[in-house]
Amino acid sequence: MPHLNTGAKTQVMTGAKAIFRLNGHQVAYASSVTYNENLQLEEVNVLDQLETKELAEVGYRVDLSCQTFRVQNQSVKQLGIMSRLQDVLTQGDLTAEVVDRISNATLLLMEGVKLESRQTTVDARGLMTETWNFRGIRSTDEVEDSVT
Repeated sequence: MPHLNTGAKTQVMTGAKAIFRLNGHQVAYASSVTYNENLQLEEVNVLDQLETKELAEVGYRVDLSCQTFRVQNQSVKQLGIMSRLQDVLTQGDLTAEVVDRISNATLLLMEGVKLESRQTTVDARGLMTETWNFRGIRSTDEVEDSVT
């Protein structure tokens, strides 16, 4: 009988292979990460022409949200992810990244990140979860170098 295990690893990224880090520290109880990279486009409309003449790039925005399980004594403020109210105006930026644990490749690097909001959910028959919403300055992936 032929040996069926070819030794080839899967090419598809999975949650089991993903590590989510903030400022280089793994977020241990993260259950999902969603990120968006958006170009803001404006239509260039001219007289005597029904269709749009062109789309002009006028802005760039990146944001990220993370679903986590809430763990006692590990709040976003205790972890330094969210500043206390009296420190909001002097808080620093964070760096967020999603890394492939097998190859150690950085799949997403978001710089200039700040926590914009958090939402906590407690259900009668469920786990306490939080959603952390971040905004960033720029985002790169494994084919790009960080631009300074």
